[in-house]
Amino acid sequence: MKLKIRKIEQSDIQFVYDCENKYFHNFTTVEKIENDLIDPLITYYILESKEKIGYINLWIDEEKAQINSLVIVEEFRNKGFGFSFLKMIFNILAEMNVSEITLEVRPSNFAALSLYEKVGFKQVALRRHYYNNGEDAYLMYKRLGRD
Repeated sequence: MKLKIRKIEQSDIQFVYDCENKYFHNFTTVEKIENDLIDPLITYYILESKEKIGYINLWIDEEKAQINSLVIVEEFRNKGFGFSFLKMIFNILAEMNVSEITLEVRPSNFAALSLYEKVGFKQVALRRHYYNNGEDAYLMYKRLGRD
């Protein structure tokens, strides 16, 4: 299966909206996503083949990036798409001279933790009561160019 990565387009907003609300229960709005598209610090990339497989939402500020959300649609999980997607993102970020990436992840999200560790993220801190439901978050860090 040939994978393609591209920046988000207006026609992808509903896909992102549906995923955000299904997988994160963020209850975001279409308007917020539309505003993200004009924010110079926020970038979304779509992973697709014949259909959309997932997306990533990043804040990029000079040499640092923050992964805000990463979604692989349920039917495509546990097939290596998350790993491949992140590796492609790392290449794009390296071309932009980004050298550090951070993210927060729920300690209960074992699949995400495993993926992030596989691609070289290290847990560097615990953010207490980070999520709306009071759950903590691990702060994870990766320096590009090192695994």
